[in-house]
Amino acid sequence: MTGKSIARAMLIGSEGTILNCQFNPETLSRSKQATWHSNPSRGANAQPLHQFVGTGSETLSAKLMFDDFDTLGAPGRPVQLAIGVLLDWLTVSAASQNQATPQPATITFQWGTGVSFKGFLAKVDVQYTMFSPDGRPVRATAQISMTAVPDTPKPTNPTSGGVSGRTSAQLGEGDSLASISYAQYGDPNLWRAIALANGVDDPGRITPGTRLLVPTRAEAIAMSAPGGSDV
Repeated sequence: MTGKSIARAMLIGSEGTILNCQFNPETLSRSKQATWHSNPSRGANAQPLHQFVGTGSETLSAKLMFDDFDTLGAPGRPVQLAIGVLLDWLTVSAASQNQATPQPATITFQWGTGVSFKGFLAKVDVQYTMFSPDGRPVRATAQISMTAVPDTPKPTNPTSGGVSGRTSAQLGEGDSLASISYAQYGDPNLWRAIALANGVDDPGRITPGTRLLVPTRAEAIAMSAPGGSDV
């Protein structure tokens, strides 16, 4: 009997960078806090009424391990490069550097079809635990903390009845899913994500004028990866 392949957790940057986890986290922590306001009650035994003020941002934290020494883990970036990617994501995104209100780089934590969290890295604590004879780090753990970012409502696919997406594009004469993918992502090879999001089994039979849902680039990369599915 052939066992199912293990879904590997990954971090996907909005600019398209993917950081695969060699070892899946043992635990994940998610937290969200609500704020209520109350006025003191005059009665000694009476409980004050609480008025809902609002909710704070949801957070996610996880401990990731990177290892160049142990060959049992899934192939990944060298430790120094993997940590470098995490630290780069702590800076302002390139797309908003010249804006009046620069925004952090948006990251999606994706673990198969079970966990998907979109936010920005608020903190990264790195501990190097093993080094090569020349002083190169070959094993490290990184405790990451992410804060959720606002997300736009996901429109409903008018043809498949519920597959979610971010934007839409209309198929014109001579267009194909590959050309739509190139126009939206700059990469024609991500066409499979558009097909999955729209429930398309045969891309060659889509008629011109059909409006297609277009996932975000980060979602498209995750959906197009081996074993990927619609998110």
